[in-house]
Amino acid sequence: MKLTVQNDKIILFLNKIYTGYLNFDNKESAEKYLKKLFLKLQNIYNLEFRGYYNMTLFDDKNYGIVVTIEKEDLEYLEYFGSQIEFNTKLVEDKFLYEVSNIDSFMQENFNIYKLKDKIFIKAKNDLTNIQTVLEHIQKIIYGKEALRILKKAKKVRC
Repeated sequence: MKLTVQNDKIILFLNKIYTGYLNFDNKESAEKYLKKLFLKLQNIYNLEFRGYYNMTLFDDKNYGIVVTIEKEDLEYLEYFGSQIEFNTKLVEDKFLYEVSNIDSFMQENFNIYKLKDKIFIKAKNDLTNIQTVLEHIQKIIYGKEALRILKKAKKVRC
């Protein structure tokens, strides 16, 4: 698990190793799992979660889930008290991975793209062992940013 904060947005990277192949298609079970995770994050990182949050879950069958969390500023904050409420949206996605160099494993299992001086890879098929890839990744790209890169990048032949 990795947690980053960008502006007022919290981003959680939960790979399959961490989530244990949980089914996030069921909205209730996903929210239950995430509430428990929030409690752990409050204790570990000394964060405070109260109120209403918009969460987008980007689900990649190979990597796992990336959760973006944004607090909704409501006029009636006292309504929630110390409760946590979510508006959850699940997005099926295919992640891009920024890498610094390409090895033979990547050539066989990934499409390779280049944009300016950066190299990106995208899985061709479902992978059985994402751990091998995670060791070489510089950055995980998902959502609109991944689509923007794919539109501009050139596919590299190996």
